[in-house]
Amino acid sequence: MANITLIVKELKRSMQSFDIERAITSSDNEAKTRMYLVEPFFEMLRYNRGFEDGNLIPEYDADFADLKGKKVDYAIQFRKKPEILIEVKKAGQKLTDKHLRQLNEYFIYVAESKIGILTNGIEYQFFCRNINGNASLHPTPFFTFNFKNFEGDSFETLAYFHQSAIEIRTIIEEAQKLFFIESFEEALYKEFANPSREFIRSIYSKMNGSRLNESTENQIRELIYSVSIKSALDRLIVEEANKINSGIITTEMELKTFHVIKTILAQNKQIDTNSIGYRDFKGKFSIILEDNQKKKICDLFITSNSQKIEIDGEKFDIPDIDSIIKHKKKLIDKAILLAKE
Repeated sequence: MANITLIVKELKRSMQSFDIERAITSSDNEAKTRMYLVEPFFEMLRYNRGFEDGNLIPEYDADFADLKGKKVDYAIQFRKKPEILIEVKKAGQKLTDKHLRQLNEYFIYVAESKIGILTNGIEYQFFCRNINGNASLHPTPFFTFNFKNFEGDSFETLAYFHQSAIEIRTIIEEAQKLFFIESFEEALYKEFANPSREFIRSIYSKMNGSRLNESTENQIRELIYSVSIKSALDRLIVEEANKINSGIITTEMELKTFHVIKTILAQNKQIDTNSIGYRDFKGKFSIILEDNQKKKICDLFITSNSQKIEIDGEKFDIPDIDSIIKHKKKLIDKAILLAKE
């Protein structure tokens, strides 16, 4: 199994040493964009260009029914099957729905394709089949990577597309989970914003109500707004925290390390000290912003024999305060990035 941490380091080294500005300046048309930006990008992911011994195939045939001679810019083959299709536009050109429709047409008519990538050489948008199971691409990308302004977390996702690590089925499954969650959150928002009678009836039944009339329905509908929802959410957060923390003991060393890191972060005016918090799990202690696990600054792994910190997938030993301070820049950069999201 490929080591993702090593792949991330390799990608960072390759991209940080790549002269992206020079490549963009040289890419004044689509053909040059492929040559100076797109092909080097995929070479860093270990895909070699070529018809015979390579797996990055340029000008791949994607004929539509009676329309012959259609070619997608690149296909990436696995076991001689074009499972990834890539459509390229001129460097810096804004990627639009029109370009996505073009990629979608290729995608539909190349039956073996699983993932579509739309790019202008700088931004790489990754798409997969629609969640409803039809042949089309899902209208929103499940992952976007910016070759010019890359972030630490995006490298970890990109690493799973490396030639030595890629598992198409797993990537698609994770993408579909993401789409499902997004669909759920959108549906939940719509239900709260405009409650259905079924939702109101369900609430009323839990209030021990029997028959829902129009007056009661309107009364409940008026009560479903941001303040009441937040009140219920706060109670739910407390209940979940109690369940999660069952059997977990926050140690003195974890709290001491937390306060050291909080003090380090407080030195930067862009970071709201009050937003810095933590969650203690079995086996790790997460330092987060805004009580949001998605906004994780770092993880601490502290036992009687070992003390480590993990930032953006990289672990470091922290036997004393000085060793924590060595990671000041990484911690502050990460916190500022998360605060802007």
